[in-house]
Amino acid sequence: MKSLWVTPVFGIMTCLFMIPQASAKWFVGKDLYTVAHQRLLEGNTAASFETMVQAWQQLPSEEQQANLNDLLELAITEDCGFSLKQRSLPEWLSKVAVRREVIQNLNQVLLRLSVTGITQAKQLEVTFSRWPDTQFSMPAASISENGQFVSESRRLDEPLAAGLYQLKITAGKERSWNSWVILTKPDPKQKIGWKDSKNWRIEREVLPNSTCPSPVLSMNLFDLNDTNWSPIWTQDVDGKLPTSLPAIDVPDGRYWLSVGLIESRWQGDISILDIQRITRPVDYPDF
Repeated sequence: MKSLWVTPVFGIMTCLFMIPQASAKWFVGKDLYTVAHQRLLEGNTAASFETMVQAWQQLPSEEQQANLNDLLELAITEDCGFSLKQRSLPEWLSKVAVRREVIQNLNQVLLRLSVTGITQAKQLEVTFSRWPDTQFSMPAASISENGQFVSESRRLDEPLAAGLYQLKITAGKERSWNSWVILTKPDPKQKIGWKDSKNWRIEREVLPNSTCPSPVLSMNLFDLNDTNWSPIWTQDVDGKLPTSLPAIDVPDGRYWLSVGLIESRWQGDISILDIQRITRPVDYPDF
C-alpha cells in the first residue's frame, strides 16, 4: 500500500494515519470504526471497505458519518478506489457507472442520478436505494444497439449525500446483480461557471488526487428544434481544459450548449462520476 498523505481536515483521524503500517497492531478497540482504520493501515483496503459498509448499516451519528467519509476519501488516494472492492460484475455486465450530476442553467439548478454501462442483455431493470429505506425512482434502462444502457432517475430534490447505497441490476428472472456503493460527501463548491455568453471559468483543485484520472470537460451542442436532444456536436477533453468552444462547422442558428466537468473514481470495477454541468442557449456564429 502506498504511503498515505493526510491534511488537517481529517481532524482526529490525522494522528491515526501518521503511524507507520507496521504499528497498526497497536489498535486495541474492536468497534467497526477502529477495525476499518486498522485494516486500511495494514493495506487491506477491500476488507476496510467492507467494514465501512457494516458501520454505515448501523446508522452512525453525524460525527461517525464524518469520520467514515474522511476514511473513504483517504482510502481512495491509494489507487483511486480500485482496491475498495474485488471484481464483482457478471459476464453480462461489462461496465457500470453511477453518475451524480448537478446541472446549472440560467435560472435553475437540476439534480440528477443515473446508472449507465454496457450489457449483453436486451432489457434491464435498475434499482438504487439509500440505506436503510430510501429508494429512488429509476425507469427501465434504455439500451442502444451496441449494448450501452442508461437509467436516469426523476429530478432529485437534494444532492445525493454521503452514505451507503445499494445498486441492483436485473436482466430477466434468472440474472440479477447487486452491490453496495458508498458515496463520499458531494462537493459544495461549484467549480465551473459562465464568465459570459461565450466563455466559462474552471476552478482548479490545489491538490488533486494524483491516483485518479484528470477531470474531463465534456462539451455538447444541441439543435433546439430536435426534440430527441441528440447532440449535433460533441467533444471530450482532458489535460488542459478549454474555457471556450473551439472552431466548429455548424449552420448559423440558435443552439443549446452544455459544458460538463467530470471527475471520476472507482469502487472496484464500478465507476463513480461526479459531474458539474452548465447549460445555456447560444447563437452561431456569435460564439
